[in-house]
Amino acid sequence: MKSIQLLVHISLLIPGAVALVHDIFAASGEKIVIPLDTRLEHTSGILCNRFVWTFKRPRHFLRQLAGVDDYCNKRDCSNEMRPHCSLSSNGSLQVHHVEPDDGGQYIITTYHINRAKSTEDTFNLHVLDAVSKPVIGFSCVSEGQPVVLCRAEKGTNVSTSIIANGELLLEKAASEGEGQLFKVSSSAPWNISCSITNKVSQETINAAYSMCPVPLSEPHLEMLCHPDRSVEISCKTENGSEPSFSWFVDGNPVRYSSSWKVTENVLSGSSSIAVNITCSARNAISSVPSSVTTVSCPAGAHSWTLRVFCKVLLFLQYNVLLISLICDVITSNRMGDPEKP
Repeated sequence: MKSIQLLVHISLLIPGAVALVHDIFAASGEKIVIPLDTRLEHTSGILCNRFVWTFKRPRHFLRQLAGVDDYCNKRDCSNEMRPHCSLSSNGSLQVHHVEPDDGGQYIITTYHINRAKSTEDTFNLHVLDAVSKPVIGFSCVSEGQPVVLCRAEKGTNVSTSIIANGELLLEKAASEGEGQLFKVSSSAPWNISCSITNKVSQETINAAYSMCPVPLSEPHLEMLCHPDRSVEISCKTENGSEPSFSWFVDGNPVRYSSSWKVTENVLSGSSSIAVNITCSARNAISSVPSSVTTVSCPAGAHSWTLRVFCKVLLFLQYNVLLISLICDVITSNRMGDPEKP
């Protein structure tokens, strides 16, 4: 975040007293300033308004962080301990590079010049993970109604809101990494905006859809070997809309090269060496890999035409021999019977 916004909520105000309790929120890794709002009349010279910053983690003892004593001596934060902090010129507490362990109670106590307590404010610091860029999933239920899934991989105490064609659908709270499903009632086309927020950050993603995509089924490969020792492999899906295809040879993505060439859903190249081929089909809502297929077209596999020709030739040769044998038998029979013409 370029700037830190402290969202301060006064959750408890004790009538007739000056003690205040605030809830403040900070993103992990950021720097925050916890203010000293009390006006101090004596801040220099021989005597000063004393003030003390103390800190208490849950289930730990209270310990002093920093402050100024009655004689204007400044005691800054110790660099050896967490939280890493320092005093600003006006007495506010600066916490550097906030971490989850820095969450807890920060108490600022001020005193009059006569050493009587003046004010005491408590700041409950909540350290949250900032949300990551959300992703949108878009699909259709059986009735043809679109359903939108929006989620972010990171973020603590997040809430999700979806706007479809200018209409706020719903706003829900979600746990870290979980998504929220929203049904869209408006007609196509759809302009979707998803926002995921928490107390320290907000991320938004926009997407446009003109139709209801259909999830893809697992693709299958069909292989055709040619006599010149080349091969063509087709990647096909039985179900799904607007698929696009990616190819992998021995686990590596296929690029346009002299060895392999991709034309839409067809991969072509040389099959002189056995390789493992995988196809991945994807559309706007799904990505499905095929099973690994080993491609190898040995020389014998390319000679099917020759084998067929040889079989035909043998068949013809067999028939010629058979006809010749029959003719010999007939001729022999005629020669042995002189009465036959």
